[in-house]
Amino acid sequence: MDSSLRQLQLKELNLLKFFQKICKENSIRYFALGGTLLGAVRHRGFIPWDDDIDVGIPRPDYERLCQILEKSEFGEEIRFCTYKNNPAYIRYFGHIEDTRFKIVRHDKLTAEETFAWIDLFPLDAMPNNAILRKIKVWQVLALRAMFRFSCFDRLVDVKKKGRPLHERILIWVGLHTPIQKLFDTKKCLARLEKALTSIPYENSNYLVNAMGAYKFREMFHKKYYGDGKLYPFEDTEIMGPVDYDFVCTQLYGDYMTPPKMDDRNHHGLQTVENVKADANS
Repeated sequence: MDSSLRQLQLKELNLLKFFQKICKENSIRYFALGGTLLGAVRHRGFIPWDDDIDVGIPRPDYERLCQILEKSEFGEEIRFCTYKNNPAYIRYFGHIEDTRFKIVRHDKLTAEETFAWIDLFPLDAMPNNAILRKIKVWQVLALRAMFRFSCFDRLVDVKKKGRPLHERILIWVGLHTPIQKLFDTKKCLARLEKALTSIPYENSNYLVNAMGAYKFREMFHKKYYGDGKLYPFEDTEIMGPVDYDFVCTQLYGDYMTPPKMDDRNHHGLQTVENVKADANS
């Protein structure tokens, strides 16, 4: 494993523990998502080539967590970002960052300077009725596409492998037309917020991480999350869905077999540096 990648993983592991402490103190529910859940199940920690941590938080808890993090003072080292509290931040979901560990990501048209991070995704309710649920899926997908066009050069990984045909067509449009100029990012985010929070959480049986990489493949009946289950993760534990097998199978198919080397997606991490040395180092 690249030593700089492992340094990044260890910084993010510390951020996870910081996040878990806040969740425990404030009774915040959360679940490992995507590659983080898969890493816990298959590797008992990070997937060796993965460079971030993804957690999903039920929408009521997510809103409460955002309020807690925005009111708390962590010093200069830890920073909480959302598009609502940071004009330069364009992602829909929240970030917790360690500003002592700076990285440069080259997976977009424009290189992005950022820091060691974990992603905080809201888990949103979907209609119980199958027809209404399908309508909601298409509504959110359309709004999601407009949002991503609005910041195409800064947000879309145009080189990501394994994209379906419709996504490759959309990327061609983004690369060869001025469509980005037609959409305002902040307005797109506000429309997404309205659409994703329109279904009362407690009345719904279905949850989705609509802004994650897997879009509506990451929609599950609440029973698969349940009250959660702890899984070994590096030198600690992480909460995940109670039925990890159903979730991982829907996302990855044969999830216990690692993909071929060429199919291992990552964020194009090329530069890692320590911005500030730890006080006790």
